[in-house]
Amino acid sequence: MLAAAFEIARNDGVDAVTTRAVCTAAGVQAPSLYHHFGDRAGLISAVVDVAFEEYFHRKDAAAAPDDGDPRARVAAGWDAHVAFARAYPGLYPAMYPASGPPPSQLGRSGALLRAGFDELERAGALRPGITAALATNALRAALRGVAHAVATNPGDRDDMTSAVVRDALIHALIVADDRP
Repeated sequence: MLAAAFEIARNDGVDAVTTRAVCTAAGVQAPSLYHHFGDRAGLISAVVDVAFEEYFHRKDAAAAPDDGDPRARVAAGWDAHVAFARAYPGLYPAMYPASGPPPSQLGRSGALLRAGFDELERAGALRPGITAALATNALRAALRGVAHAVATNPGDRDDMTSAVVRDALIHALIVADDRP
C-alpha cells in the first residue's frame, strides 16, 4: 500500500493519493489501509517519510568528497536537492510545504544543513559577518524557492537559473579558496 501511495504521489502529487486510488493500485480493501495508517493523513505522512528517506539517500550518494573545498560541498548539496525536486515533483511540495504543519523529517533536513554551516563557521570559511544561522537561513530560503520552481515546472529543464542562484549565494556566504 505504501509503495502504491508513493508512486501515485510521485507521479500525480499527494492530492491524488486517495483511499480509492491507493486501494485500487495496491489491490486491497479500504479497511486494510485504515488498519495500517489510521486515515489518509497517516498514509500521506508515511509517504512523506519514505520520500525523505529517499532524499537523504540521494543526498548522501551525491555528496562531494570532503577535500577541503566548502564551496564544492555546498554546491553538491544544492544540486542534489534540486535534482530530487525535479525527480519527485509530486512529492517535493509535501516535503517542504509553504504553510501548514511541517513534516516530522523536515527538522532532520534542517539540522544537517545547519551542522554543515556550523562546521564552516568553526573553520573560518564563512565571510565576515556571516554566521552559521544566517547562512543556513539564506541557503534554505533560496534553495527551496528554486526547488519549488523546479517541482512545479517539471518539464522546464533550465539548469542555469539554479546554477546562477547557487553560485551567487555560495559567493555571498563562503570565502574563496585561494590555495594554489
